[in-house]
Amino acid sequence: MTCSRETELKKVTIHNIHPISRISRKEIKKLVNEILRSEGTSFPLDIIFVDDGFMKKINRKFTTRRKTTDVLSFGMKEGKDMGVDYPSLGDIYVSLDQAKRQAKEYGVSLKEETARLVVHGLLHLLGYDHKNKSQAKIMKEKEETYLSGSVSQKL
Repeated sequence: MTCSRETELKKVTIHNIHPISRISRKEIKKLVNEILRSEGTSFPLDIIFVDDGFMKKINRKFTTRRKTTDVLSFGMKEGKDMGVDYPSLGDIYVSLDQAKRQAKEYGVSLKEETARLVVHGLLHLLGYDHKNKSQAKIMKEKEETYLSGSVSQKL
């Protein structure tokens, strides 16, 4: 089945519930769709930009952490599917407050750091991980490849 570019962009839904910061949805959607095409999947997903307070609440509820983090991914296809056909790849939560701090620390723009966090979260949803050195190397190479692409350079 062939999808038009407009249809592809609808697969990625972006919610910005951060009270102040705004990120260009169009460029993020292009980047994510480029990665989804490269990885051979067409599952839709949601990206949610939040503040530190929201990220802390998510961490308390779903992890053992009691502080903010930069990105969290919740995959709908994790574990055994038990015959269920999931309509979504999952959700990526990005703390724009943490992204701002990291952008300053790394000497990059907020857009660049946000793109890196979205790519990192998306790779987790696609099954990549960094639990050991070999997995981390593969994931880091994928991140660098996708971030060096033409779309991410326009962010």
